Amino acid sequence: MNSELSLSATEQTLNGIFIPPCPTMLNELMREIKNSDASMEKIAHLISKDAGMLAPLLKLANSPFIGLRTKVTSVFHAASVLGIKNVANLVHNIALRQSLGEDGQQFEKFWERSSIAASVAERMAARFPTLSREESYLAALFHDCGIPVLMQKFPDYRETLMTQGAKGIPHCHIEDTHFSTNHAVVGNMLTRSWALPVRVCTAIRYHHDATIFTSPSAHAGDDVRDLIGLIHMAVCVTDEHLHVRDKEWDLHGTDVLAHFEMTDQEFSELKSDMLAFLNDD
Repeated sequence: MNSELSLSATEQTLNGIFIPPCPTMLNELMREIKNSDASMEKIAHLISKDAGMLAPLLKLANSPFIGLRTKVTSVFHAASVLGIKNVANLVHNIALRQSLGEDGQQFEKFWERSSIAASVAERMAARFPTLSREESYLAALFHDCGIPVLMQKFPDYRETLMTQGAKGIPHCHIEDTHFSTNHAVVGNMLTRSWALPVRVCTAIRYHHDATIFTSPSAHAGDDVRDLIGLIHMAVCVTDEHLHVRDKEWDLHGTDVLAHFEMTDQEFSELKSDMLAFLNDD
């Protein structure tokens, strides 16, 4: 299965909306691939930490060019199916696109936060028998992936969000008003195009919905609400670790804890465990 794919196969994989990868991670990945003793395990580990790299890898592994009968959702499975040559071709293509785009450094902190939240979500999911660790990781990593896409499309996006957000207006409302869409909708479209698990895509679409826990609808079942709740808890831990105020937890925290039937004390203990994990990492 590791026969080298044509350049057109890689190009078609990257068609459509492009997520800018974290430049530091991309550079590390390029160095490892060029190493004569390149380790597929290390390459897969680096890719797993960055949605800008992971998304196209999963899409390529699930594409008709590969022709697998079962869907690939694991970065390690995808990398082993494709082989190092195809992974290298994909990474080089992404690197080229990144070099032709705007300064990627503006996304550095964004992907750092997403990567930390994903690690927390994966570890936290082990405490909840209804949650898949793999899907929890993907949901947290990609939950705000629509933001860098909108930042690239609308030059005034960042300034608009900062100005209007300072007035206490929810971000999705600002986006809908000024850009006729929001990052949750874009993130859902994006992750669906990358063939991520349906529950993950749906959780991304509704993770800012203020009524998702209080007025359940046909949009999302308990499995999706579990993922959404976990996203909020993981982001709450991440923002405390990064010394950033998590305004979303102020809005959704009470409903999330009620959904999981957790007390404030139980969540405080869980959060302390996760912060200890991050500080030891």
